[in-house]
Amino acid sequence: YDRSISAAVSIYRYRLPIPGAKVTLISLLHTQYQTMLRLTALAFAFFAASVSAIEETRATDAAFDYDHPELWKDMDGSECARSKNSPIALSTMDCTHYANYELHLGNCTIADMDFSVTNNGVKLTYGASTCDKPHFDIPKDSITTGTKYHFNTHIHLSSEHTIDGGFSAAELHMVHVNKEFLAGAPGARAAVLGTMVMPNSPVDNPVFERYLKKWQLARAAVDCGCDGETFTVSPDVAEIDVYENMRGKDFYHYDGGLTTPPCTEVVWWNFNTEPLLISIRQFQVMTDIILNTRVLDKGGNCNLITVASEGGSTSRPTQPLNGRTIDKICAMSR
Repeated sequence: YDRSISAAVSIYRYRLPIPGAKVTLISLLHTQYQTMLRLTALAFAFFAASVSAIEETRATDAAFDYDHPELWKDMDGSECARSKNSPIALSTMDCTHYANYELHLGNCTIADMDFSVTNNGVKLTYGASTCDKPHFDIPKDSITTGTKYHFNTHIHLSSEHTIDGGFSAAELHMVHVNKEFLAGAPGARAAVLGTMVMPNSPVDNPVFERYLKKWQLARAAVDCGCDGETFTVSPDVAEIDVYENMRGKDFYHYDGGLTTPPCTEVVWWNFNTEPLLISIRQFQVMTDIILNTRVLDKGGNCNLITVASEGGSTSRPTQPLNGRTIDKICAMSR
């Protein structure tokens, strides 16, 4: 386009001996230039609309990812733009309550647990097991009373909550629900015991290692990119203390929501002030499972299962506090 204008200007400047060419050609080129500009504008508008449509599709077909968390609010049934979302930024503070969390193991063994690799990471559930699930009560006030039963455990790469602006390598969530939640009845509530995960232990964490071996088995069962590799572990049917890292600890406590769509605001958060320590090797194995597991899609293609961001994160950015109260419930005994 610029070259066309330059040619027209040159014809005018050097007054080429073509009758009427000076005015006619300039007018013609100017008209063509304006037409091209309009076509270009239409092309950009079409491209922008196409991109918007693609992103809108990603936001409404439940295929969310961590590169575009701002689109979660557009998903069907989403509460991701409401006022009590999670995670939040936490800060060091004095204790507001003194009480011990009542953590009960029940009678489940690790054999009662189902381990899986999902598009959002690694997960532990109880499937059809009828064992007495681990459960706890929040020792605060009548608003939060009621036993919450262990529903699942999962891990996000890069912490979701921050403490004094600091992140950790990962964050573990032990999701608990009340009986109303399980029954789909009014009054359904969830409670999460959350903790940062730090890979700076010089030795393996024994409880986490038992989880890790189960997740390795789960990956081997579905991964289409293992090239025939097999992975076996010794049978493990012993009881396990799922609360080992939570006993005798202090917790930040606040009212919030799920950190993945639909971000339902039914969660009493209880965030451990101390991190879970694992070894660098354990963190590398876990990260490899979450980011590099491949499964067959409907077309028979072997693709990565993860919805992690380009940087490998499966964590949502912190959300506004919007006037909510944060308590710090401190243990009465260690």
